[in-house]
Amino acid sequence: MKLKQKILMISIIPLLLSACIIAYNIIQLTALKSSTEEIVEALVKVEELNSSSKSLQKSLSVYSLNISESNKNDIEVDLASTKSINDQLTPSLTTTDQKQLNTSIAKKYEEILSYSNQAISEQNLAEIKRQSTRTKGLINDVIRLKRNITAEYSIMQSNLQNKIDGIIYISIILVVLLLVGSITLVIFFTNRIVRPIRDITKNAEEIANGNLAVDIVQVKTRDEVATLQKSFEQMTLNLREVITHVSDSSNQVAASAEELMASADETMKGTELISTSIQQVSEGAEHQTNMAKESARSAEESSNAITLIAEKAKDTMDITITTNEKTMQGSAFVQDTVAQMKLINDAVLETDQALVTLNERSKEIVNILKLITDIADQTNLLALNAAIEAARAGEAGKGFAVVADEVRKLSEQTRKSVSDISDIATEIEKDTKQTVTSINGVKEKVDSGLTIAHHTEETFQDILTSVGQVKEQVGDISSITNNIHNIVKDVATHANNMSTVASDTFDSSSSVAAASEEQLASMEEVTAAAVSLANLAEDLQVRVSKFNI
Repeated sequence: MKLKQKILMISIIPLLLSACIIAYNIIQLTALKSSTEEIVEALVKVEELNSSSKSLQKSLSVYSLNISESNKNDIEVDLASTKSINDQLTPSLTTTDQKQLNTSIAKKYEEILSYSNQAISEQNLAEIKRQSTRTKGLINDVIRLKRNITAEYSIMQSNLQNKIDGIIYISIILVVLLLVGSITLVIFFTNRIVRPIRDITKNAEEIANGNLAVDIVQVKTRDEVATLQKSFEQMTLNLREVITHVSDSSNQVAASAEELMASADETMKGTELISTSIQQVSEGAEHQTNMAKESARSAEESSNAITLIAEKAKDTMDITITTNEKTMQGSAFVQDTVAQMKLINDAVLETDQALVTLNERSKEIVNILKLITDIADQTNLLALNAAIEAARAGEAGKGFAVVADEVRKLSEQTRKSVSDISDIATEIEKDTKQTVTSINGVKEKVDSGLTIAHHTEETFQDILTSVGQVKEQVGDISSITNNIHNIVKDVATHANNMSTVASDTFDSSSSVAAASEEQLASMEEVTAAAVSLANLAEDLQVRVSKFNI
């Protein structure tokens, strides 16, 4: 999984879970509101039916005392109102007892309606008074229905309270689980990203200090960090191989320089011997012939020694070329490492941006919770107004006052739950800020790793320059060796001529002396070149010794 996918998962999962929790609370509260509204509507209607029945009783009683058209109209209005309220109440009834009481109320109402209309048309005051008394039975049934609905409402309120407590409990559990899961998820993925980078940075610091014997960092992921680890591991192995090869090459160069110095010393001794032989030429032809043979033999030995020097110089040149190639490979691997570190830096920047987005989403959740709190406050205010209106209604508004008080309690509980959720959302926002701080630390480590990688690249450039210098010095040695080899060939030719033409030895002694001086000067140049090669080898060994393989 790539770093970008991990970051998106860390950001999206908490938001989705938060949305699910909020949706769950909204659905549950909507269901509770619907069930409460039905029974509250039934209580309101039964209270209106009670008031209408009492008003009908009063109108019949007044009409029995004072027959008038206005009193008759009052009776008709009360009868129609009672009928309308009863019809509206019927669909809201749920239990069998409530329906039976409502049927009894409807039956008594029809009887009162029939008898009252007949008595009014006949102006039978006694019957009207009797119907006024019968209205009390209707009122008693309404009161029993009211008590039945109130009892059901009390049971519903108890169940409603239990459901509210359950919703609050479940919401708290879900929010706590969300908080713990989010923190665990952030810590888990942060550690999986930061720990390998920290180990790689530590190893890079060790390599920059010259310690190549570092442990290999184990990365189990398949993201950019794993790619960086593999590149860094390959770079370390290549560095070890290059430094080992450079160390071996420097040792070989030092050995070759010592052999070259020994060969030059031997050649100088041969040259001195030739000079001594020339001085003894004047002592006799026999001695001159013997010395000529000795000079030929010494020249042959010198030629062999110089041939060996040339071969060693060629081997040194090949080793230097190989060392140069390995050093260039190491430099290329360091450049690849720098590129990978830049990719990691870009990924960390994307992580930082994603966490900032998560922080903004947390703030949006807090704003939504504030909106829910405002709605709860408005509901509380409406409940208070309803309670005031119920108080104004007196006895007729007691049932509605109870309903308003329950609505107010429900609103306060909702506001408390939203406050708890808001506190938890604030904690999530605080944890997100801490994670942003941690990611900033990672950015600093990555920047430090880039600096170390650049320093390693510069070190390789220095090694490459030193190897180039060694290559040039070895080329000079090879050129000088060829010159010496040619000179020795000339000496051998002169010695052979001296051996075959003994009579001309004395005359050619001056030429041989000059050639000997030239050879001696060449030997001094070879010695100087060998010393320079030894110094270069020593300098290379000092540079390589800084690395602990």
